[in-house]
Amino acid sequence: MTKYLLLPLTFLALNTYAFSSEIKVEHAQRKPLGKMVRTNAKITQLSNQKQDIVSRLSGHLEAYYVKAGQSVKKGDKVALIESITLSKMSAQYLALLQQAHAAQNQKNAVTKLHKKGLASQNDLSKAIIALQEIRSKQNALASQLHSLGIDVKNLHKATDKFVLYAHANGIVGKIVAPLHSNVNAQTLLMTLVNQSHYYAIAYLSVEDAMKVDAQTKGWLRIDKESYPTTFVQLLPTIDIETQRAQVLFSIDNTSSHLLLGAFSEMDISLAPTIETVMVKKSALSLYQGEWVVFVEKEHESAEHHDEKSDHAHDEEKEDHDKDEGHKEKGEHGEGHEGHGEHEEAPYTAKVVHIIAYVGNDVAVKGLNEGEEYVSEGVYFVKSMILKSSLGEHGH
Repeated sequence: MTKYLLLPLTFLALNTYAFSSEIKVEHAQRKPLGKMVRTNAKITQLSNQKQDIVSRLSGHLEAYYVKAGQSVKKGDKVALIESITLSKMSAQYLALLQQAHAAQNQKNAVTKLHKKGLASQNDLSKAIIALQEIRSKQNALASQLHSLGIDVKNLHKATDKFVLYAHANGIVGKIVAPLHSNVNAQTLLMTLVNQSHYYAIAYLSVEDAMKVDAQTKGWLRIDKESYPTTFVQLLPTIDIETQRAQVLFSIDNTSSHLLLGAFSEMDISLAPTIETVMVKKSALSLYQGEWVVFVEKEHESAEHHDEKSDHAHDEEKEDHDKDEGHKEKGEHGEGHEGHGEHEEAPYTAKVVHIIAYVGNDVAVKGLNEGEEYVSEGVYFVKSMILKSSLGEHGH
């Protein structure tokens, strides 16, 4: 008999441990709550977060090294252009190198003759000026090639291969110029989007927009997720299509890439604000037709025990004697059925009234500031209470 009893007890202990490891308890907090407005918002970025990659040289677009939607890092190759202009520039630079070498030799020779009195000062000055003019042209051309990403130190022959590189980390937004097309220096090839930070433009009535200030908070709702946002500025123009004011919010801590231009719902808390008790939205549960949060049961006070009468004491003694009788029967294998172990759930449901949803929080009435409640693992607590109530009815 003992061997069979240990199995369900061990299983119960394991289940209790599993439940408790999933249950998280927090304290209700008092937070500011203003007039809640739900509106549409557009995901966007600032102009300095986007880059237009242009060809910078006329030529023939030979290849793209990236595709739309691909992630790139600063310095990655993005496109290849065959440019006659680059071919002429590189050839001219190599020619200037040779001219500068010859002019340097000429200057050295004239300097030796001038020291021996066989060349005039005028001859020496002409040689120096000729060398400086060549070097000036060489330096100007080297600067142009360097701005195009050409390393002149490794330039040994003329080339028409112009490689474009990404100037920052980001995502290729759109490829504009068709492959194998002829382009000029200002042709837009592609756009590059820096996805390190996102913004949302919320569309509000003029009356509500006038109440927005630096303390205004918002929560953008995307695919069951709620992203907190911070007020940035009230844009100076009204949206022509909706005739509503535009308010720019910064989206905080986005862990995933968002789609630019997408519209979503947004909750905004406007002034004036009041202080109200808030709990995590995950703590809410519908129980017996009412919204509740689960709190730990209060233990009986010591005064309750002191008020017990002698009659109650005698009843407890009588119950104790009965229990002993049951134990004796249990030891002989009798009277065990119908008297299984029952463990009372340590939590109870507390009815609350919902005032407003505020991002991942919810403002409620019926709970005191600082009061402990179950914020995670509500399903397990609800299961424990239901099992406990079923056990009580069974007795």
